[in-house]
Amino acid sequence: MPQWSVILAAGAGRRLATVTGGVPKQFWRNHGGASLLDQTMSRFAPMVPLSRTVVIVDATQRHYVADSGIADSRVRIVVQPEDRGTAAGVLLALTPVLESDPDAIVVMTPSDHGVVDSEAFRRGVMIAARQARTRDDIVLFGVAPTAARDDYGWITVGRIPAVKALPVILSFVEKPAPDVATGLLAAGAVWNTMVLVARAGALRDLYARILPGLTKFFAAALRFPDAERSHFLATGYPALPKLDFSRDLLARASALSAYVWPESIGWSDLGTPERLREWSRGQRASTLNLEQFTAA
Repeated sequence: MPQWSVILAAGAGRRLATVTGGVPKQFWRNHGGASLLDQTMSRFAPMVPLSRTVVIVDATQRHYVADSGIADSRVRIVVQPEDRGTAAGVLLALTPVLESDPDAIVVMTPSDHGVVDSEAFRRGVMIAARQARTRDDIVLFGVAPTAARDDYGWITVGRIPAVKALPVILSFVEKPAPDVATGLLAAGAVWNTMVLVARAGALRDLYARILPGLTKFFAAALRFPDAERSHFLATGYPALPKLDFSRDLLARASALSAYVWPESIGWSDLGTPERLREWSRGQRASTLNLEQFTAA
């Protein structure tokens, strides 16, 4: 099974406007250095070639894409006509993979998070990819928490059952109240990174079980050739229900597996001005060299 990466870069990043000057944080370049999207792509460079990398952006972000390193690369850029929630956005981003090979392994990741230890990140991805290949699991990544953050999503995990190599996810808790976050930390829950590994067809089947209307729309889109598909999406996409990938899909699924990175990976969602400023101070100015991606 070939491996693809799907990078979610369509967020508006409005909470970070005081730091980025209104630029969505995934495209923001601190003092001319590498953007968070650049850094995300760099983490995947040793694992996935450009020809099997999909980046989804919003129609309002075309000028940021044009100014980025991916504009002239072999990355597959998917443009969502408008924001109809992350459930629709993820399925739209999956369409090139499903069209190419539903049995391909997909590594899906937000484009605007910080990771200190990229090697540990990749080791975890490869372990999860083996699980997805051999057991057809959907594996979501958590990270061991360092504090009772009430502005993060959390997942609780159960013991490893005999038939699985990884623990199962028991529940999702999105941005809990401070006292609930304290209890989650004490109970051994972990932060939800929203990095996910699965076979493309397994994700499509999960959508079909839980969000069948959304699935039928995108299945219909795949029946059109490219030019007609663009018209179909532009016409029908604005009428789609606005649903959340985590709350309305993953949290309603059963038997999802979890891979938990140690806190030493140095993960942050960079979701507040304070965290973004702290992260930016620790980064060296750099640029993305697309030649580091393998050509296969």
